[in-house]
Amino acid sequence: MERHTASATELAERLRAHPAVEVVRYPGFSGLLSFDVADAESARQVETSLRTITNATSLGGTASVLESRTRWEGDRVPPGLLRLSVGLEDVDELWADLERALSDARS
Repeated sequence: MERHTASATELAERLRAHPAVEVVRYPGFSGLLSFDVADAESARQVETSLRTITNATSLGGTASVLESRTRWEGDRVPPGLLRLSVGLEDVDELWADLERALSDARS
């Protein structure tokens, strides 16, 4: 849990500074966080551009997973909402994957 929390905290800070990210929701503990990008199309672009982080539904595990919630919850969530469950991979490797996917979504 310490590693999940440390990595999620670091990723939340980096996501807050990224120009493609509008909102980051992270309570400061555990490995689960969410963030918003511009819209559903951008969210889909991010989730399908990832190489290290798997596009799947999960609430925890040793491998990081990310999914767009609007496909499952419709109007109940913001259209650009992405949920990330941070695993035990190297935080810089996870960030490189997220940063590339976020940049792809902006182009």
